Amino acid sequence: MDNRIKFALYLKGWIFQGGDKAQLKKNSEKVLIDEYIPQMKGSIFCPECFANLFRSPEEKEFSSNGRVAYFAHSRVIKTDCGLRTKRAEGKKYLTEEDAKRAILNEELVIVEGFIKERPISPNKTPAEYDASQVEEIDGPVANVPIGRHKGEAFKLPSKFKTIRGICNKFDENITRYFYMPNGQHAIQLQDLLKNIESVTEEDEVPRIYYGKIIRSANAGKTPQNIRMTKLQYTSQDYADFYFKLADEKQREKGIDDNSAGRVVVMYGKITKSGAGLCIEKVEWGEFALLPRKYECLLY
Repeated sequence: MDNRIKFALYLKGWIFQGGDKAQLKKNSEKVLIDEYIPQMKGSIFCPECFANLFRSPEEKEFSSNGRVAYFAHSRVIKTDCGLRTKRAEGKKYLTEEDAKRAILNEELVIVEGFIKERPISPNKTPAEYDASQVEEIDGPVANVPIGRHKGEAFKLPSKFKTIRGICNKFDENITRYFYMPNGQHAIQLQDLLKNIESVTEEDEVPRIYYGKIIRSANAGKTPQNIRMTKLQYTSQDYADFYFKLADEKQREKGIDDNSAGRVVVMYGKITKSGAGLCIEKVEWGEFALLPRKYECLLY
């Protein structure tokens, strides 16, 4: 993902200096680079720091040096923004109050973990439960090392999340900072996401991966058998890459024989599978299909 600013916030008449940021977030239109028109000039803003943006080049698809069009920050307004340049050590907070305020403003998310089992809603049987009703559960207060000073940790409220919950609001989440289990920094989601096509070896550290489905099929005859979901992957060292999980569990999240072309997001470890690699044995809240409307933010 070369261009860090995936979309701009467009709101005619809004002004950065003294403007109500809550109003901008609520009333603005999200505009992709190829949706920009010259009439929007002066009224597009950064989804993280809300400073003015411009499109370069303004009307062409490529610059004179061949670079594809992109959004950039105004050179007049200086802000501390992770979309200007990637922060090598994530985002740090000066005080615990600053971090808590970022959580309240939905700019920072402390992830205690992902929900392991399908929640059972009160007064409903498991068969009646609509999984979309529960995408996060309050976690414990966590000691999080995201202070500006070396070794400084803050006690902050955490959440047990689901990958589907993150995917459902992907356009909002992609610029948020996430502190992941056992992490050392709060890192922007777009920098946490790893394309499986960039994977070169096994990795015991769980991470958030995404991949495009080539085909998917039940390897057996019952819903309890493993569904083999092949992902787009090319490597000189490994033959292929699969997402492997029971057919019934994948189908519950919408992955079936007709899922070719869709993007799946997974939280897990990379392990060997025959002559290839795979992600397997993930839990209920650790994978989901990315809604089609957000695929352009990754590809």
